[in-house]
Amino acid sequence: MNKRLQAIESLVEPGDGLIDVGTDHGYLPVSLARNGYPGALFASDIRKGPLAAARRSAREAGQEERIEFQLCDGLALCDPARVDTIVIAGMGGDTICGILDRAEWCMDGRYRLILQPMTRGEVLRYWLTNNGFSIEREQLVSDGGEIYSLLCARFGGQQTLLDAELYTGVFSLIEQDPLWPAYSALLRGRLEKLLRGLRQGGRDPGRLRLMETIAEQLREREAYGKRTGDL
Repeated sequence: MNKRLQAIESLVEPGDGLIDVGTDHGYLPVSLARNGYPGALFASDIRKGPLAAARRSAREAGQEERIEFQLCDGLALCDPARVDTIVIAGMGGDTICGILDRAEWCMDGRYRLILQPMTRGEVLRYWLTNNGFSIEREQLVSDGGEIYSLLCARFGGQQTLLDAELYTGVFSLIEQDPLWPAYSALLRGRLEKLLRGLRQGGRDPGRLRLMETIAEQLREREAYGKRTGDL
């Protein structure tokens, strides 16, 4: 597995059952099976080709009987009673929101969500915190020249994030990560580029104000970290 999938696997805790949504080649559930995950394992994908590839991966690893394969959209065929961990990785944050939104049963504290958005992480964090979930862990992983954000969430509690935290991750959870300085600099560069374009265009003052607020919050947090020695 690549470093991104290895990082996701490292977040998995022993449990009753895990489903890997959008499993693609099935590398995650196969690795979990080989490494002794005690619960049931499910692999789902909306397309026949990736699910067939996942079956091949499991068969070649001698784990085909250990994993149940589901051809469906997201969690449509998942039995809520047989899982307590939901992994949705490698897709856009808005797509992840749609999958969770169509499976209201996951809005229950017994389920631990491990999520890895490829894009639009801010949309995912907004959806989670506005639908009763708390983000319990944030982690970064570098793979193939990119830095990816991973998060764990569970239903219950009230959590309010700054606008900047929707984009960066929860400051108190993410800024101790060894990759945080590089990730923060990357985000800051993207914000500065976006701000230049918005100022030159002059057509979206509302978005310009929001991006300026986010940039200022990020600068303030970085300055706070330097003063306290946390960063």
